Amino acid sequence: MSVYDARLGRRAVLAGAAALGLAGTAACSNDGRGASGAGNDAATQTKIRPTYERYTGVKPDLAGAEYNIPDAFNKYPANPVQAITEAPGDGKPITVTTYTNTPIPPKLEQNTFWQEFNKRVGSPVQVNLTPSVDYDKKFATVVAGDQLGDLFVVGGIPQKPQMLAAKAVDLTPHLSGDNIKKYPYLANLPEVAWNSGMFDGKIYGVPIPRGAISSQVMYSRGDILKAQGLNPEVKSADEFLELCKGLTNKKLNRFALATAPTQFVRNMFGIPNNWSKDGDKLVSNLEHDGHEEVFAILQKLWKSGYIHPDAYAGQNLDMKTRFANGSSPLVQDTLSGWPTYLQTFTDDNAEIAIIAPPKHDGSGAGNVWLGSPAIGVTAISKKAEARVDTLLGYLNFLATPFGTQEYLFRKFGLPGVHHKLVDGNPVLNAKGFSEVQLGLMYQADGPWTIFLPEKAGSAENQFNAMKTVIPTALADPAAGLYSETSNRKSKQIGDAINQVTDDIVQGRKPVSAWAPAVKKWKSDGGDKIADELAQALKAAG
Repeated sequence: MSVYDARLGRRAVLAGAAALGLAGTAACSNDGRGASGAGNDAATQTKIRPTYERYTGVKPDLAGAEYNIPDAFNKYPANPVQAITEAPGDGKPITVTTYTNTPIPPKLEQNTFWQEFNKRVGSPVQVNLTPSVDYDKKFATVVAGDQLGDLFVVGGIPQKPQMLAAKAVDLTPHLSGDNIKKYPYLANLPEVAWNSGMFDGKIYGVPIPRGAISSQVMYSRGDILKAQGLNPEVKSADEFLELCKGLTNKKLNRFALATAPTQFVRNMFGIPNNWSKDGDKLVSNLEHDGHEEVFAILQKLWKSGYIHPDAYAGQNLDMKTRFANGSSPLVQDTLSGWPTYLQTFTDDNAEIAIIAPPKHDGSGAGNVWLGSPAIGVTAISKKAEARVDTLLGYLNFLATPFGTQEYLFRKFGLPGVHHKLVDGNPVLNAKGFSEVQLGLMYQADGPWTIFLPEKAGSAENQFNAMKTVIPTALADPAAGLYSETSNRKSKQIGDAINQVTDDIVQGRKPVSAWAPAVKKWKSDGGDKIADELAQALKAAG
């Protein structure tokens, strides 16, 4: 795949990019057969796409548009504006079905933030939270039992277009074109993110934008590397192995890597981001001929004891804990995790940095994979159609941007209760970190902003780190395209190939097991997914 193919232009991105994560893919459908539907060509999407009106109420300290990264701010405005003058609620309960990547918060009765949040919304908000790893299963259950909330984040489920047509409100009359201006903070969401909510020429959901911030990178504990005199600027796979060797100290129960760095090593070999284009066809990155060398490196890391022995047994929060307490100074994670790491450090001198992937042979810089424009889509249940204005108003409230009173409260709670001011910036305390985790950012959100008040200089550090790797990041040409076979089979065949990956890395299977596993993945549905996505990509124009 050429670099040109991997870095899509704006027109191509608007036609095809969107969420590939928990909310599943979107933008194209054909009534369950997998190819693109009549209503999902680029012209139709352009016709119904909401008008974009960027919020310009605050000027960033570091502007990111040139680099395709978020704006960064060192200070929260001393006098934030009030963005919402009238509470969006109607006094009736608002029920929400969504997921979370953080600990479940205290119940309403013990949660001061939740109580105040309900007052400001003007309706009691009832959130049904499920850990992200279990959400697709839970979503299928609530759909089958007809127990969806008034608002629900769309999970992976067979025949998703049909499900949305049956269960979700068609939001096109409310959000297409200039209609969205009634909800100015939804109009501030990036144009490309809306593809994830479009099916059969209709808008069925509000996207939860992320983009570059959801790209995965190799985090490092800069303070630990400095203390040991280790150079974080590795220029080859061999230098990365040496770095991991230097960071591992079993007497101190320290293992360089919190988890296996599979994607990071793939980035060293130019392996595409999910798919690559070959004429009118799409080719899975599983077929890339660099995998044998990738596995050889991963096997060395595991066999040498540089990867934490519980890497395959723990949960997402475990790897964050290992990085935060220094027992694993390297961890592969999304850039959106930066604030959580700062908030959970046990050492005030801890520093976050990233290690950019080199080409494995030392011939230059590698390429990270660009994150999807949206991580989810929130739809409105047909049972709540009479309250569509109220519910869109609530999502508009959740999308209020950085620099507003609403954003400050949503992210940091009440002053003196959930956060303290440090040099004029809000910093969450333990009560705040616990209580604000209502999954609000997994219902709706404004465009991501780099604001890291926990430690001076952190916003600039993350901005500069992103500026280093994101401009050359590889995009997924099939991002946002719909495949019914993928919806039905991707988890099953993906779990199977991932198990073979784990077995090879841990030495339970030889590297030679990879080729037959990929062949089986292709015959079990991978080839059909590729064909359906290629048809959808062609239709998207």
